[in-house]
Amino acid sequence: MTSKDYRKIISDNLSAVLKERQFKKRGPVFSYSNGDLTYFIGIQSSRSSTADVLKVTVNTEITSSLILKLNDTSLPIENQRHYTRRIGSYLNDQQDKWWIVDSQQSAEITARDIIAIIKDKVLPNFEALGTTNDLARLWKNGGYIGITEGQRKHFLTLLEKASD
Repeated sequence: MTSKDYRKIISDNLSAVLKERQFKKRGPVFSYSNGDLTYFIGIQSSRSSTADVLKVTVNTEITSSLILKLNDTSLPIENQRHYTRRIGSYLNDQQDKWWIVDSQQSAEITARDIIAIIKDKVLPNFEALGTTNDLARLWKNGGYIGITEGQRKHFLTLLEKASD
């Protein structure tokens, strides 16, 4: 089997779980929108992957449709995220997490590991951040995972101006 085959095993297993939760798949990214926020779960292969060995991680991201409307930018939506978090940051040691996949068995084990983290950590986190107001509350409390301090302040300013 090849890296592409391993990636397909992981993606197919993840797809089965996320489609139950109304996520749609486009390329290596799954997305779901509640009308206010869009949630993204993306499978990322490392540049150090080879034809026979896959090195893979998962990125989670959120985009606010309200901030997109308020923020005057011509960037495509895939480059406009208001919250980004690597899967390793959901784990107890909060270390970046990459899986090395070199067999069908290791692909299936990796898929199970990723699915467990998504079910137990990522989806509950997404549920806790259900609205743009939830993101703003996080930012006001000093949290700004995956964005810069400047972005945090800018997004809060946009939201405050819109509420005036």
